[in-house]
Amino acid sequence: MNAIDNLRKYQEKINNLEYTIRLLDWELKIVAPEGSSEDMINLIGEYETKLFKLKASPKYGKLINEAINCEEFRALDLPEQRCIKGLLKTYEEARKVPASFYTQYAKAQNKTNIIWRKAKEENNYALFKPYLKKLIDYTKKYYRYIAPDTENIYDVMLDQYERGMSTKIIDPLFEELKKALIPLIKKVANKNNIKFEQENTSLELMETAKYLLNYIGFDLNRGTLGIYPHGFTDKMGNNDVRIAFNHGNKPNDFVSTIIHEGGHGILEQTIPYNLYLYDNGNIEDLIGLHESQSRFFENILGRNKNFWIPIYDDIKKILHLNLSLDEFVKSLNNPKTSLIRTEADELTYCMHIIVRYEIEKDLFAGKIEVDDLPQLWNAKMKEYLGVTVENDAEGLMQDVHWSEGEFGYFPSYLLGSIYDGMFKEAIEKELGNIDELLKQGNIKKITEYLQNNIYINGGAYTSLEIIHKLCHKELSVKPLIKYFQDKYEI
Repeated sequence: MNAIDNLRKYQEKINNLEYTIRLLDWELKIVAPEGSSEDMINLIGEYETKLFKLKASPKYGKLINEAINCEEFRALDLPEQRCIKGLLKTYEEARKVPASFYTQYAKAQNKTNIIWRKAKEENNYALFKPYLKKLIDYTKKYYRYIAPDTENIYDVMLDQYERGMSTKIIDPLFEELKKALIPLIKKVANKNNIKFEQENTSLELMETAKYLLNYIGFDLNRGTLGIYPHGFTDKMGNNDVRIAFNHGNKPNDFVSTIIHEGGHGILEQTIPYNLYLYDNGNIEDLIGLHESQSRFFENILGRNKNFWIPIYDDIKKILHLNLSLDEFVKSLNNPKTSLIRTEADELTYCMHIIVRYEIEKDLFAGKIEVDDLPQLWNAKMKEYLGVTVENDAEGLMQDVHWSEGEFGYFPSYLLGSIYDGMFKEAIEKELGNIDELLKQGNIKKITEYLQNNIYINGGAYTSLEIIHKLCHKELSVKPLIKYFQDKYEI
């Protein structure tokens, strides 16, 4: 075997372990009894340690360098070359972290997540706080191992989730959004008091989910569905993409969740196998790009009336809806200031993310401590959205991310929406008016454009590189602001 084959064989070992860990995590979340949680956490921790050792092994570094320097490397297509070169960054970072520390760090993440669930249920921040503080300390130490000389540790975190991103790029974008959207939110939010709730069976929800996923281009032969308190998508393997959704009583939220997760899933299913082998190829560090696609399907397409014109009669029949098309679409586009990020509409959602970004940034800059979080969180929610936080369960403990050590992740959600404003402009220049495409039932033309221009290259290119290539512009919030103003200004 040549050097490329040797690297691919080693990568298969890594992927097999990652597949196992994701399967166990799916079991822990969806299937496993509560009493097994500690055992499952320990088991996952063992596999994560083995995975870490594979990625930090000197043998791995040797294989990567041999692959890059061999003659066969030059025969690979450019995306695969870039993905292999990207492995060097991941490897160099991993080998700086002691395996013994990483094991403790992984266990701390899993333990904090378990405590968070209990603390949230009991509305008990005092219970969560010491575990959160310990995990923050672990996280700081982890990133100091990776980048010991950096002045801004939070920038290193941002780069882990959205390669090439930094506070220098994000700060002016988010400030411009605040100036434009806070007045717009005050003007248009809470004007539409439509309330729409009804009970549906799991069978009806599953049938609806499969219908919508097939309609937008998700391959159900390579995917499956499960029920969980909140929606998420997880790629077990190249031919195994799983989507979870909440069995709630709001059909409008349910369909938006399915379309959102379907966007994630289509992206994952499109990545070619030769790129899927590599973490960089798998878009592991381009969460903003990932979120842009789920939110593009959910918001730009799925909240557009024209999306529903060809299919609403079918959906109405499956879910036994008593709403007209106009009433249903109105329920999908209902700007309303609220406490919970995952329940927020597309407009007010932006402020939920900015609150988290500003807190995280100050937390890791040493400007605030965990004792300050409830008061600071509540003040920002009041200032940006005008809502009063009554308890910490609906305040700073509402999200799972911090309990899993995912600091630096939140900005990716809003970056995704910013990308969407630019992608919408690029698609309409190439394919024509999106409203007309949707009205004619040609959504898969849009899906194919995204697949052929973004997904097919996996993570070979950063989001900023893709923006330059497709939009021929620098990253800007102006298209997103225009989208919101056109849609919500009266």
